[in-house]
Amino acid sequence: MNDIEALAESQLNDKHYLQSVTHLGDTRSIVANREIYTSTGMKLIGAGMQIDSSLYDRLLQHKLVPPLDQSLTTEDAVNGASLMEQATRMMQEDKQLALIQSVKSDGQTLASVLKQVPLNPAIAFKLTVMRETNADLFKRSIFVALVSIYIGMKVHMDKNQLKDLATAAMLHDIGLLHVDPKLLERGYRMSEPERRHLYVHSVTGWMILKTYPEYRKRVLDAVLQHHERLDGSGYPRGLKSGEIGQFAQIIAVAEIVASRSGSDNDAHSWSRLETILKLNLRRYGRNLVPCLKIFYQDEIEAPPCSEIDMQAALEKMSGISIIFAAWEKARSECDVKIPACAFIDERMSNLRMEIIDAGLNPYVEDNQLFGLEGDAEACFDARMLLDETMWQLSNILREMQRRWPAVDSEEPSPGFKAAKAWMQEVKALL
Repeated sequence: MNDIEALAESQLNDKHYLQSVTHLGDTRSIVANREIYTSTGMKLIGAGMQIDSSLYDRLLQHKLVPPLDQSLTTEDAVNGASLMEQATRMMQEDKQLALIQSVKSDGQTLASVLKQVPLNPAIAFKLTVMRETNADLFKRSIFVALVSIYIGMKVHMDKNQLKDLATAAMLHDIGLLHVDPKLLERGYRMSEPERRHLYVHSVTGWMILKTYPEYRKRVLDAVLQHHERLDGSGYPRGLKSGEIGQFAQIIAVAEIVASRSGSDNDAHSWSRLETILKLNLRRYGRNLVPCLKIFYQDEIEAPPCSEIDMQAALEKMSGISIIFAAWEKARSECDVKIPACAFIDERMSNLRMEIIDAGLNPYVEDNQLFGLEGDAEACFDARMLLDETMWQLSNILREMQRRWPAVDSEEPSPGFKAAKAWMQEVKALL
């Protein structure tokens, strides 16, 4: 077992999920449907016993046999009908989902496909815990599932494929139930050890589902791979292009759409979706991205471009130009045969091409933005493009720290020195 799988294995018995379950038992009926033992054979819980927070400490001290999810029953558990009902309600209430609610394939609607997701009692219990303790994650999973099914219909998947795609999309983030909830809070700044716990959630989800035979290999692969990217920049295994299954690619694209939902500046947030996709064609695939045009095709009046907006854009453009120029210098000192240096070089090369394709030249400094003051739409597009470019650069740093923690050590190896110096310069500019 490698380090990633070992960390995921430890998450399966973590305190956070146990705490969610036992505390939920304080407000609704959760009952043991069988006797629960420790791994050494000691009986902990009798069949029919109510589970609540008073049992948390006792349960935390032991590895449970059978696993907790296979031993508990609760009222009003999630099932196919309730998923369909929730999905239908969301499509009626959400402006973006409303755009796709009438789409059908072979007589099936998006919601009727979601109803077919196989939920054995253990997974139904887990989704019920998600619904009751993290409603945002539950709704986001349904959102991703609906968009994934829509894309699947657009690329002409058959009924069995759509069912498996819906299953993978609905369950893709089930591993997040075993992550400290504070890591999922908007704006929380994670440490690197915390970030590693978040990164393995796809492996944790895969470990949970592989226990049950009703989830086929392509479903398991999609859950495991939904954070992989075609250019190799994803996780947990850094797979590339043909190594990543179609279901995982679709879920990854659907997550981009879901990330726009609920934003404070709703209309402009959906305009930003187009910009994000322009800068991610090499990561997400040109064949799937056109399926998302329905979400940003409406014309939205761009906000005026103030002097403050223009000055901020000029500063960002200058910073981006400096970062690219700094890498060209660092590249000459960084041995690209070393995987870490090769990774930066590939990502920076791809990002440069994507920026140029989108209409900005990272090697031309701020003078290229002059003249946009009177063109609100062009100015708004440029600002969004610059914001996404800054995010992409930050993401390169995060990936470096995740893959090669040694690059941040006080005394990096000679091959890392140029990369570390460049990273420090980027951090200062960002």
